This record gives sequence, structure tokens and C-alpha cells, in this order.
Amino acid sequence: MRPTFLGFETQRRTLMLAQKNQDIVGNNISNINTPGYTRQRVDIYSMYVSGLGEPRWSSRSNMLSMQGQGANAYGVSQIRDTYIDKRYRENVSIESETETKINVLSDIEDILDNFETTGLQRKTQDFWNALQDYSEEKPDSTEVATIAANAAVNLCRMLNDYSSQLKQVEDTYVNELKDNVEYVNKMLNEMRELNERIEKEKFHYAEEYGPNELYDEMNLYIDELGTYGEISVHQNANGTYDVTMGGVKILDGIAQKNSQIIMKEYDIYGTAELYFQNGQDVILTRGSFKAYQDMINGNGVYAAGGQNSNYGIAYFKSAINMFARTVADTLNTANGADNDSFRAMFVSATEDSLITAGNIRVSDDWLEDPTMIGKVRYFNEKTGLYEYGFDEKSDTPVTKIKYEQAYETETNADGSIKYDADGLPVPKKDANGNIVYIPGSRLRDKDNNLVPVYEKNADGSNKLDANGKPIPVYETVDGTASGTVNLQNTNVKYLFSQFDNKNIEFGYCHDFTGSYFEYISFISNRLGQTIEYETSRNETAKVTVDELLDSRDSVSGVQMDEEGINMLNYSKWYNASSRMLTTLDDMLDKLINGTGRVGL
Repeated sequence: MRPTFLGFETQRRTLMLAQKNQDIVGNNISNINTPGYTRQRVDIYSMYVSGLGEPRWSSRSNMLSMQGQGANAYGVSQIRDTYIDKRYRENVSIESETETKINVLSDIEDILDNFETTGLQRKTQDFWNALQDYSEEKPDSTEVATIAANAAVNLCRMLNDYSSQLKQVEDTYVNELKDNVEYVNKMLNEMRELNERIEKEKFHYAEEYGPNELYDEMNLYIDELGTYGEISVHQNANGTYDVTMGGVKILDGIAQKNSQIIMKEYDIYGTAELYFQNGQDVILTRGSFKAYQDMINGNGVYAAGGQNSNYGIAYFKSAINMFARTVADTLNTANGADNDSFRAMFVSATEDSLITAGNIRVSDDWLEDPTMIGKVRYFNEKTGLYEYGFDEKSDTPVTKIKYEQAYETETNADGSIKYDADGLPVPKKDANGNIVYIPGSRLRDKDNNLVPVYEKNADGSNKLDANGKPIPVYETVDGTASGTVNLQNTNVKYLFSQFDNKNIEFGYCHDFTGSYFEYISFISNRLGQTIEYETSRNETAKVTVDELLDSRDSVSGVQMDEEGINMLNYSKWYNASSRMLTTLDDMLDKLINGTGRVGL
């Protein structure tokens, strides 16, 4: 006979296992909404009898009495898939990188949003219009010349404003990067302390098991750390974790130490540079740290020491600077500033410094004498010197089309000009119902064309020529009836022609060749294309991350339906084992009290 109480011991372990499984199921359900919690399970194995020993109550050929020892447990394990974890951390770093880049580029877009509408395009167009108007007047027309100079002032102010706002964006993200570096360093310190706790707790567990809740806490840290850059993770035999970023071990579980990340002083170096505590540069292929460096240091074709070729804040600052410098250089040269410095139309607000969008301004010489650009250089034979003055008078009357005088206009809710059905601006009227005209300016239609004055019939309609087209009114260039006097204004016409030059090179790195207006469109398109590219990358990464999260949840997440079924199964298991103990008890009672009593 087998030992009588062996069956009781088997069922005792079975009851304990059923109870432990119920405990773990209850623990899973309790933590169904706990961030980072990993579903747990009891690892069970069937006990067996070794044939290496020779129990006294059996022979080698009869081990039957030792069979049926029931089940036991190795320990409580977590259900995780390291491959899914690895892929998730790879893709979440891309998602974080692209989100950061989109945020930076969106802030740049907010500044340059009106680049091709009411911003730089409009101010450049206004300057172009003013020069055109001036070119069709006498060069000594002070009123029209002043309008041209004021248009140049407005253009400079717009460039100054762009530069100031881009600097604010730059400062914002430099400080944000500093804050993120400090946060990661603090997180690494907490991970090191957690490693110390894990090592102490692991001492009380079998080799394959450990403090699951501490592992969950560590994995939460690792997941968050993965958003800053590509990382690789290794779990040591003592339960602690090693984490490597950019080829450097930033968390060492065996040595119980971590490596801090250090940011160089931006105000000193002018670039966002990170390095590890061991002196090695932080070089990453993805993650938000890479995004900050790409966007702060990204200077496109203008990249110098410490910068990179991405189209970031530095590039768009350079692009605006190049526009300001190129406009200033081409117009200054066209106006003769290379020979005589007082002929400069644009100068730097800081003497002896390179013209940028931040310091460009209209020269004092031009502001003091708006007709300065209408004067030409000529050789005075009497003095033997080159002098500047207005063009010589012409003996032949010169006529031109007479244009309608401009007036103040009604505007739409978005600030744009309101036009009527004929494409003409709707005039604004004063309190007396009179149109408010603008002296020295000419009216333009919806397509930015000057509006001529047409000859009228008796009924007020336009006179038409043989082709059915309205006949414009002509006037002499000087505005007099005789038309015997005319100043040619050749220099302003030459300046005006610079806007049609499609061979202007912007930037010393051959970034673009074309006209002023084409360059504005080029920069606007480059910004839009960069945002579109990063948005596409982000959307792809988001889809992948969401799929991996679903896969991770299906493996590691707590499923209420599944745990409910487990609860019922373990409850049945417990009840069945309890009944088995009752049956064994009845059998034992029969053995003790019901045998050997024949005849009693």
C-alpha cells in the first residue's frame, strides 16, 4: 500500500495552487487600468518520481505507489514579448522625432504663413509698385519718391519682424532641449536607484523570476527613454537592466551606475550639441533629441561647424537673411553704391556689419532725400568731376497713359481688399460720402494692373476704338498741357527693372537663382514640402506604433473576458480539490474505523 497521507499532501498543494492562481487573476483584474502593468501567470509543472532512488516499500519494477504526486509551481512570471517591445521602442522614437520636427516647423510656418500673401510678397510687391509709379514720374517728384522710400521702410520692418520671431522660436526650442536633457538625466538617476532595488529583491527569487512590479516600473522608464533616441536593452542575470543609447551604455545594472547627458552652452557655441559623460558626442539616428538638433542646427546648404543639412530654424533664418542681403546688394549696386557709399539705398543698422534680415534698414541718405535714387551720375566737364543730378530735359514732348488716382478701399473680414464685379477696389467714403483719395498713388485692379482713365461719351460710357476696346486718355510726362519739358528718370527705371531679373543668385552656396518674387515662392514651397515630408513620416510611424501597441496589449495586457474565464476555471479546480480531500477523508475513516472489526 502507498502512504495514506500522500494523497492529502497532493491535494493540499493543489488547493494552494488553485488559490495562488485565483490571487494572480485577482491581481491582474485589479491592475487592468494600471499604466505599464504586465499580465502575470503562475507557471505550473507536474511533479514526478525519480527512479534514481530505491524506496523501501517498492521494487525497481514497481514504482506505482509513488506516482500521482500532483502539481507544483515554479513561480509567477510576466507575459511579455521582447521582440514586440524592441519594435515598439524603435518606432516610437521615430514618432517622437517627427512630432517634434512638425511642432518646430509649424511654429516657423506660423511666422511665414503670410509669406506669399500679406507678408513679404505683399511688401515686396508694394515696393515694386512704388518704384514703378516713381519711374513713370519726373525724378524730382518728391511726393512719389517719398512713397517709394516709405515702401522700402515697410519692407525692412517686415524682414526685421521675421528675424525677431524666428529668434524667439529658436530660443524656445533651445530651452526646451535643455529641459528635456535635465529630465532624461533625472530619469536615468531614478532608473539606477530602481536597478539597486531590483538587485536586492531578486536575491529572494529563483533564477527565472523576479520582482515583477519593479520590472514593470523599469519598462515604463525604458519606453519613455526610447522616445528620445534609439536604445537597446539587456536584462542581466541579477534582474537589473542595461540600456545603451547612441552606442554608449547610459545605464549599467551590473556596475549600478548611469551616464549623464550634457548640453554645451548654446550662447557660446551657437549650436545645440550634446555629449555623454564620457566625452563622446551624442549621435542619434532617430528620437526627439535628434529632432531638436536637426531643427535647431539644420542650416541646409549654409551648414557650417556643428550644423547639419536639414531645413530647420537656422536654414530659414539664413534664407530670410539672404533675401535681405541680396535685395540690398543688387539695388545698392544698381544705384551706384559700389562707387559712392552715399548712394546706398539699404544699410545695416549696425555699422560695419553684414546686412541681415534683423538689421536691414533704409539709409539715412535716402530718407533725407527720397529723390536720391532719381539722380544719375554724370561727368561735369567744367569741374572735371563726377556729379549726381536729374536727367537733362528733353526737347520732344513725351506722353503717357493717364491713370486713375488711388483711393482708400473697403476691406474684407480677413483684411484683404474688397473688389467689385469689374475687378476694381470698392472705395471707402468719409462721413460726408466722399471718396478718400491717396495723393501721389495710382489705382490698381484685382490683378494688380494700373487702371487707366478712359475717354468718355456724352452719356458717361467709355469711348471705344475700332476694335471695341476703351480709348485711354494720354497726358504729357510732366503733366503740363504744352508737353515741352520732361525729365527722363532713367535711374529709377533701371532700379525697377531689377525686379524682373531672373538671374539673381541667392546665397553663396547656389541655393537658388531667380527673381525676388521667385525666391519668396521657393522658400515658401521648401517649408511646405519639409512639413509634408515629416507629416508623412509621422503618420506612418503612428500607424505602426498603434499596431504594435495593440499587439503588445494582446500579449501583455489584461483582458477582462479571459481573466473571467480563468477565475471560473480556478474556482472549479479549487472546489474539485476540496471534494477530493473530503473523499480521501472518507476513505481514511473507512480504513481506520471500518477495517479489522469483523465480528465486533
